[in-house]
Amino acid sequence: MKIVGITCSIDEKKLYLNRDYTTVIINLGFIPLIISPDMIEKILTHINKISALIISGGGDINPNFYGEKNKACKNLVPDERVLSEMKLLKAFIETGKPILGICYGMQLMNIFLGGNLYQNIETQIKHSSDNHEIQVTDNFLFEKGQYIVNSSHQAIKILGNGLEIFCMARDEVIEGVYLKEHPFFVGVQWHPERHMGEISLNLWKSFAKKIK
Repeated sequence: MKIVGITCSIDEKKLYLNRDYTTVIINLGFIPLIISPDMIEKILTHINKISALIISGGGDINPNFYGEKNKACKNLVPDERVLSEMKLLKAFIETGKPILGICYGMQLMNIFLGGNLYQNIETQIKHSSDNHEIQVTDNFLFEKGQYIVNSSHQAIKILGNGLEIFCMARDEVIEGVYLKEHPFFVGVQWHPERHMGEISLNLWKSFAKKIK
């Protein structure tokens, strides 16, 4: 059975991951492996045993990582997590294995590729964190059209190198990106593990099909 690595949130003593992530992966027929920052070197040594990677949701990425001072972030992710997941991204990109970034995960992908973020979408650009409509504009993954999702906190401002947009909210917040040259390097602004509408179900099916 194939193993899917899932990164998690951390504090000084505990690891955190909503059970929705592991439930989805189990329901897709795979084994979830929760990856914490202190496991990274071991994971990189045995990366051939992991078939896909999910960068899970989290708090706000310190703007220092994209050359800005913190003006609006209130819930900073520990630098240890950010740095370890950047190592994971570099290694998994080179393997060509599927990578899915969710919310914070998409934002990390963007920074890893040289982009930056709005520090707080609710205060800086008045983006809704409740259910709202998005427009799929590129049918590489889904049919073009309108769908309902939910999203919150930071968002992509300037795209990272090589990334393409495939969906946006009405207020032009970027809701989905992909790396064109990669078999499956996809980031979404919403939480498909807990918002099981049509687009989220299709996202998980597409992710599963790429796992070999």
